Amino acid sequence: MSGGVFRWMLGMVLLASVAPFAFALSPPRPALEEIRHTSVPDYTRVIITLSARADYKHFRVAANQAHDRPDRIVIDFSPTRLDPNLREPIPVDDGLLKRIRTGQFSPTTARVVIDLEQIESYTAFPLYSPYRLIIDVKGKSRKTEVDQPAEQAPAPQPYRIMIDPGHGGRDPGAVGVGGLKEKTVVLAISKRLGKKLESRLKLETRRPVKVLYTRASDVFIPLPDRTALANAEGADLFISIHANASENPHLQGVETYYLNNTNDRATIRLASLENGPLYGRKNGRELSFNAETADIVSDLIQNHKVEESRVFAQVIQSSMMAQVAKRHTQARNLGVKKGPFYVLVGAEMPCVLAEVSFLTHRVQGKLLRSSAYQEAIAEGLFQGMARFIKEELPRMDSL
Repeated sequence: MSGGVFRWMLGMVLLASVAPFAFALSPPRPALEEIRHTSVPDYTRVIITLSARADYKHFRVAANQAHDRPDRIVIDFSPTRLDPNLREPIPVDDGLLKRIRTGQFSPTTARVVIDLEQIESYTAFPLYSPYRLIIDVKGKSRKTEVDQPAEQAPAPQPYRIMIDPGHGGRDPGAVGVGGLKEKTVVLAISKRLGKKLESRLKLETRRPVKVLYTRASDVFIPLPDRTALANAEGADLFISIHANASENPHLQGVETYYLNNTNDRATIRLASLENGPLYGRKNGRELSFNAETADIVSDLIQNHKVEESRVFAQVIQSSMMAQVAKRHTQARNLGVKKGPFYVLVGAEMPCVLAEVSFLTHRVQGKLLRSSAYQEAIAEGLFQGMARFIKEELPRMDSL
């Protein structure tokens, strides 16, 4: 056997022995794992969950009567494999969407097809940890097109207010002095606020009030479901209530956020905590806030609600701070800030995120356990919301 042939055969043997290990080391393709939807007459949110981040593209295809194909939205994920449990069509039939279909379009591409009844527009955006693609569809469902008798004057519609206690269930949020969990204290404050809105706002506004909660007990609610619930209920206001935390035990104060981009590092760190994290992880490292992420967040912001949310945040912050200072005279007013909080993304009403105090501060962490301090925070939030509804909403509606 010649030396050249021997070296060639040896190379083939080595390649055959190494190949299985190389295949084993290659990362598996992301899997398309779950599809859910939330529907009301004029709005549907579709949530597509993957096992890991994948590239995607989406486009709309016009109806083809000759081939009996409806108007549809097509989303391709690549490289992605389809979970076998998702091969059956998902019926929707809510007046906007007919059904959702899936398929392995190619060996490396999983396809989701949303068959449409009639819609006006749709938006698509990703969320992280776990990786999801959110499809928000808007339109006018034929199921609601019922004429009311002309002689019947419409009854006054109630103010619908969605309160979102942060975290919950398997997500405790921050843990502070004495082991107090964020999810516990913000739920208690939220319920106090809800009772105030139900008992006093109707008297002050002379209009019915309906208070809604994204969660009323210690349960886990995914971030995209929270704004979806608010949109589905046609809420007039959305407030997400949280308690802050810091590695610096001396940091304390009260602050309120509205949705927008920012370069402030402290806000970005806070957003990553509340969003769990916002930017995802790659190779075990948290992704940073970069131009790509900023573009994504910019696309998600409801520009026509930014100014309303900013004013809402200002009113909430001033009222909350006034009440908190009565119980903690040294409390710092950290002000109104903008931040990329995913719990506010896609909301179709003025929306804010309130950080009511620091769990990790020696004084505020202890105060947050007390009924008196929780009551002061709830009273501040109530007064801010009542003022915004009475003074700011009518002015904004007239513009």
